[in-house]
Amino acid sequence: MKIMRINALFAATFAAFAGAFSLTALGMAAQAQTGDDAKIEARVGSWGRNCKSALAEKFKAKTMADVEVSLAASLRASIDAGETTLADLQRSGLSFDFRVHHVPGKDPEGYCNTDGQGNVDEIKNMHN
Repeated sequence: MKIMRINALFAATFAAFAGAFSLTALGMAAQAQTGDDAKIEARVGSWGRNCKSALAEKFKAKTMADVEVSLAASLRASIDAGETTLADLQRSGLSFDFRVHHVPGKDPEGYCNTDGQGNVDEIKNMHN
């Protein structure tokens, strides 16, 4: 009888520990995800500025306000859905859509790609 009580006590203690451990592990995973989300958004901002600067220089924009840069819609959706990770960005880089206003002729628009370090590695004007 005493052994059964000890086993029951052990089982209850183990179950409580396992439950607490699982919640802690989930909490740590959520914190890691939140940390990665912040790092992803920091890269989106920083690498977007890299594209904006390269575009202003390439197309001789009068001001930085003349250059619009936004993360490609499909990439934004993938990041928001958790399908694109920080490791993916570091491996493949990011793609931004752009439009440069107040340029003689047709306003350039297209895409700007960065590598996994944030360096601009491709600018494609859809009007050329």
